[in-house]
Amino acid sequence: MSQDRDLEFSRRILLRMGETGQPPERGALRVNVGTTELLETLRREYLVTIRQSGRNSAFKLVQAPFGGGKSQFLHCLRELAWKEGFVTALVDVSPQECPFDDPVRVYQAVATRLEAPPADLAEEAEIGIDALLRREIRRRKQQDGVEAARTWLDEKFGSARVDSLAVRRAALLLMRATLDRDEMLDALLTSWLRGEQVSPGEVREHGIREQLEPGTAFRFLRSLVQVVRALELPGVVLLFDELDRVMSLTGRRRRSIGDTLRAMIDHCGQATLPSLLWVYAVPPEFLTTVVPEYPALEQRLRGAAHFSQSNPLAPVIDLDRLPVKPGELLQQIGARLLELHITVHGDKLRTADARGAVEALAKELSARQLEIGTRRTFVKSCVQLLAELERSEPRRMDAAAIRGWLQSGGGTPTVAAVLPGEKPVL
Repeated sequence: MSQDRDLEFSRRILLRMGETGQPPERGALRVNVGTTELLETLRREYLVTIRQSGRNSAFKLVQAPFGGGKSQFLHCLRELAWKEGFVTALVDVSPQECPFDDPVRVYQAVATRLEAPPADLAEEAEIGIDALLRREIRRRKQQDGVEAARTWLDEKFGSARVDSLAVRRAALLLMRATLDRDEMLDALLTSWLRGEQVSPGEVREHGIREQLEPGTAFRFLRSLVQVVRALELPGVVLLFDELDRVMSLTGRRRRSIGDTLRAMIDHCGQATLPSLLWVYAVPPEFLTTVVPEYPALEQRLRGAAHFSQSNPLAPVIDLDRLPVKPGELLQQIGARLLELHITVHGDKLRTADARGAVEALAKELSARQLEIGTRRTFVKSCVQLLAELERSEPRRMDAAAIRGWLQSGGGTPTVAAVLPGEKPVL
């Protein structure tokens, strides 16, 4: 990545974190703290093992409160998976957009969010199973020539083990349409593979005789994973981010979600979903409210041990049990944000004073650690604080000044923050 592109990329990360307090869509590893050991354990014990064996699969449940780092963790894991060559799909679970108790919607969400490792994080890549198929056949064409690509497609991919012959045929025909530049067939097969409404008659003439419906949805999903393996890629990492709304669902729907999760865990344990790491992130209430309603799921998830470097087989990753104290965690986040600010804006502020202000902010907000969303609040406040320090006269922010600044809504620092001999900025 060129220096100018890296600067613009860093600017986008800082802007998103300052506006929303949320992790950046890309570049999450640049600002990650506290979970390095957990991520490295997942990489070493699962991603590397799956890549080397071409088999195996695993399920992990990540829990953390709202604003407690679930999304950041998933974004970081996605970037680690890309480094290992995995295809990923990051899906936001919600009752409206992707209800986890609806297998058809789950398939559609995965099919439209599948993403190959990007060559450049700063670029927004095309996503979806169709984009992945086009990318791979074009890569083979460029690498080996068009005839060799056709031979591989017809002889090797065409005989790959995929549970749904319809999914395999649609994938094969889409790649063939890419080589033939048949845009109409490409569009038809893209819609079918993404689970969109397609007339059965339109695809039946191409030898595709199955349709996506509740009874076939899971087999279609398993077949998508098998298609990725047939492309000779390491595997798939599916990342589902529960948006804290499942607790409002009816008991019947919660039990349905529990049944789906139980099935996912069993399939991963039996390796019937080969070369797959499935991660589902939930608020802590999920384990105390939803899981007990479904004894079969509770037996698989509840236990004394949580995932760690010394216990990598445990199914639950608890982000509230990090080896870093809350105050230290916020200080480390603040140090990363300060580095990012200097990268974007240059060292226009007095670094020592800025570091002291960030540490004071971290200490103040860590004292409120029982409040929901402390980390997200800290991130937004820290980015705003650094921006204000850059644009104002040099000043030291002690604990009293930080409290006043927060009480004023993150506005102009209080008089107590002004250095001796200076006039306060009112």
